[in-house]
Amino acid sequence: MENDPTKVLSERGIRNRKRFHPLFCNVIVPLSTKNKLIVERSADLPSDRPIIFACTHGFRDDVAFSLKAAGAFAYLLYASIPDFYESIDGYALWTNGVIMLDRKNKASRRAAKDKMKYALSLGANVLMYPEGVWNKTENLIVQKLYPGIYDVAKESGALVVPLATIQEGSKVYAIVDDTFNICEYGQQEGLTVLRDKMATAKYELMDKYAHGSRKDIGDARQYWDNFLVDLIATSNGLYDYEIENTAQYIDKRITEPADAFAHLATLQPSLNNAFLFRKD
Repeated sequence: MENDPTKVLSERGIRNRKRFHPLFCNVIVPLSTKNKLIVERSADLPSDRPIIFACTHGFRDDVAFSLKAAGAFAYLLYASIPDFYESIDGYALWTNGVIMLDRKNKASRRAAKDKMKYALSLGANVLMYPEGVWNKTENLIVQKLYPGIYDVAKESGALVVPLATIQEGSKVYAIVDDTFNICEYGQQEGLTVLRDKMATAKYELMDKYAHGSRKDIGDARQYWDNFLVDLIATSNGLYDYEIENTAQYIDKRITEPADAFAHLATLQPSLNNAFLFRKD
């Protein structure tokens, strides 16, 4: 992948892709999926500032439908390498405009930020998934966010638009939330505000359209295992287990409970270490 943004992005290329964008949304997306997009609500977008669409990530079609729901042309930050090079979906997304990112490569991650900033400086918008991977957690509406979105917004002067999607059956529901200036906050506070906005929009959709009952779930563990199997199956054999299971953002300043108590699994109880097993 070319790391020089000036060699992969140009004003002429952006103009051509902007002209092609309606064809992508209205012809290619409907041809690629039988699902139907319903935009629950969509805020007005400013025309005088570049925009970074910050999207929730949880199912195969959320990429195409996020690009369509956004309501404005945007380059997609795309990090699913096998899917891009080994499926028709990758070529379809390329026609609309992509900035490639190899999550296994530090140089590629740095270059992707430079490409996003360059695209924004040329008047394009950018659409990205700051969670980094599909959200396969059992209880987090939105996972922790990579700080790159804040850095790019700060260095480019771009505004941020939270965009949430969920899928229920053959329908995909979306909310394009209000634009806000993430750089009015410090980095950590800004990311927290963005995550809250993304989660609030997604919860609004879940509350209105996701009406599963406990009776439908049955055995919760088996239900969740089956859900993950079915989700991964939609990637048509191109799911990269190594990267998808390790590429979520980890805040090194925070120790998760599972990590804090992991030592108990290998600890040999004795009078000297019994206090470590206390519940309080």
